[in-house]
Amino acid sequence: MAANAHPESDSGARSWKIFLKNFIIPTSLPWLGDGRNKGPTNDSNTRNLILVAAALIAAVTFQAGVTPPRGVWQDDDKAGHVAGISIFSSRRVPYYFFLIFNTLAFSFSTFLLLSLTFGYRFFLEVLVATFAMAGTFAAAIFCVTPYEPKWFRLISMVAAVPYILRGLVYYFSLGAKIKAKGGQGGVEDPKALNKRK
Repeated sequence: MAANAHPESDSGARSWKIFLKNFIIPTSLPWLGDGRNKGPTNDSNTRNLILVAAALIAAVTFQAGVTPPRGVWQDDDKAGHVAGISIFSSRRVPYYFFLIFNTLAFSFSTFLLLSLTFGYRFFLEVLVATFAMAGTFAAAIFCVTPYEPKWFRLISMVAAVPYILRGLVYYFSLGAKIKAKGGQGGVEDPKALNKRK
């Protein structure tokens, strides 16, 4: 009896778990079909290859952010150069172009790492390590870049793109699932959907 004492709290916890699974586990876009004829998408070899690629991209982009192209000025001089600031930052447009795309690649790769490790053992450790690495990346960018608020706001928005994109995919796939059910609410567990295929 104690197990069923609060069925509404179990239902709420289950709803959150299903929401998180649908939000984090990659789903296909509704206008591209459901992917049933494309073979298994959660194959462990494919997952491992994607994990390795994402980890390498995260490592390369992290290193590029910490040590920008051409390095940093070693000391202050009369020309206005400040020690520790990127040499390449004197060429504003190419430098910020590099920063934006480097940040975008870093954000997508870390988001992919989190998505592919969600639900496995040690996910919490991976999550904490990823957030710490992202914080270090942001601090390094802040340290080697001349302070210009508009560019930092743009780079911050670029870093949020993977999460916004996943939210939009979730929103549109949720709408397609509700339409498919005839307007009834509720989203099914993606693992249950995969078992039925």
